[in-house]
Order: sequence, then C-alpha cells, then structure tokens
Amino acid sequence: MPSNDDKKIEEARANAHRLIEQGPKVFIALFTVTIVAYLSGSVYTRSYFSAFGASWILEEVPVAMYFSQSWIPLLLILFFGYVATTNLTRIEERGNLTRTTRFKISVAAVRYGPWLLLALLGITSLLSSLEYLSAAIALLLVAIAVLLFLCASALELFVVRFSKIDPEIDLSRAYLSLAVIAVALYVVPAKLGTNRAWVDQQDTSSLLTVYLRGDMTTYKLLFTSEERWYVFPTRYEGSEPPVKAVAATDVSFGPVRNDATTRSGAGALRGQ
Repeated sequence: MPSNDDKKIEEARANAHRLIEQGPKVFIALFTVTIVAYLSGSVYTRSYFSAFGASWILEEVPVAMYFSQSWIPLLLILFFGYVATTNLTRIEERGNLTRTTRFKISVAAVRYGPWLLLALLGITSLLSSLEYLSAAIALLLVAIAVLLFLCASALELFVVRFSKIDPEIDLSRAYLSLAVIAVALYVVPAKLGTNRAWVDQQDTSSLLTVYLRGDMTTYKLLFTSEERWYVFPTRYEGSEPPVKAVAATDVSFGPVRNDATTRSGAGALRGQ
C-alpha cells in the first residue's frame, strides 16, 4: 500500500507534467496580453498628449520611453487573475470545478459583465461631456476592474470548455464578453487619457510647477525626455495650452533671477 509520501510525490509529478503541457499556451497567452497591454498604454499616451495639442512629442521621444507609459499593471493583473481563476494545477478538483461557487460567479460575470461594462462606458462619456472629470476618472477605474474580472471569468469558461471538463458549456456569452473587452481596451484608456489631461491642464493640477531661465512666466512640467523637457504656462488663452520643448538645463523648480536685469539695475543704482 503506497505511503502518503509516495502519493505526494506522484501528485507533484502529475502537477509538474501538467504545467509542462500548459507551458506553451501560457507563454502564448503572456505574449498576447503583453502586446495588448502595450497597445492600451499607447492609446492612453496618445489620447493624453492629443488633449494638450502636443501629439508631436511622441515623434521626438524614444520608443522605449513612449512604451513606458503602457499598462504594465494590466499585464500582471490579467495573468495572475487568469492563473488564480482557472487554477490548472489542482487536478484533483477538476471533476467538481463547474459546481464550485467560484465557477458560478465566473458564469454570472460573463452573463452580466458585458452590459455592466458598456453601461460604465456610457456613463463616463456623459460625465465627461458635462465636465465632471473626477467622477468620470473614478468610474473609468471601476471599469478597469470590471474589465479585468470579466476577462479572467471568460478565460475560465474557455479553459473548462476546451479542456473537456464540461463540453456542454455555451460559449456565446463568452465570445460577446471578448468583443466588449476588445472595445473597452481601446475606449477606456482613450477616455482616461483625455480626462486626465483635462484635469492636468487646470491651475490646481498635480503637475510640477517649474520656471525657465530668463522668463518670469510660471510653467507646468508635462513630460521629460533625457535633455528635453516639455512645459506649458499655467495660464493661457484658448482650449489647449501652448506646449514647448526646452533644455533641461534651463528649467528650475524655483524662480530664477535674471542676471542681466540684475546687473542693469545695479549699474543704474551706481549711476545715481
């Protein structure tokens, strides 16, 4: 009769064998999600700078710096949500997986989640048009959470269906969920970038206040790229601030005294 240690060893071997079998699929999924995450990040960045009328910045900065704005947290949450939801290594529970509360929650999420996500997108569009920007941003963050949970739930249904755990599962709602997710992965970052830009254009924005050498105007720091920094005046006319690129050496975080003016004033005092 095999001992408990032998059973544990056999279970560990079975789990390791299953992980090896699923490895290529996991890597493909990771690669796909990585591409999606970077694309979502690029949509957010373009929308953000477009609201400033400064899309030209993206033509000047390195590609690596441009992609640094992408949603790396989205990649991590999607992956760990997928692993936590499907739990492929727990072979002993596969027969009862469709009866668990977790699976029932996933089914309910796939059934009602797309409509909730679409409703959130509609409400945020309305709030943005009414200039309730803080509320719109808060709801967009909620939409991101709904999107991630919906994605993990839909993936679980696909895994259960194509792993032949329950071949009778209807995937029509799951396909609808994927379609809504694809739309949301573009709409959510686009709206979030635009709304965030509108908030940052205000005098009370959290952007750093900076000053330029020989210029008494107060500026906000929009973006930095190696030796070129991009700033715009805190007060401006029109709907878009005039963004300009300046050398990093000309930027100060405190008022800069104009030496030429100071010397001129000092000479005038001596002449008196």
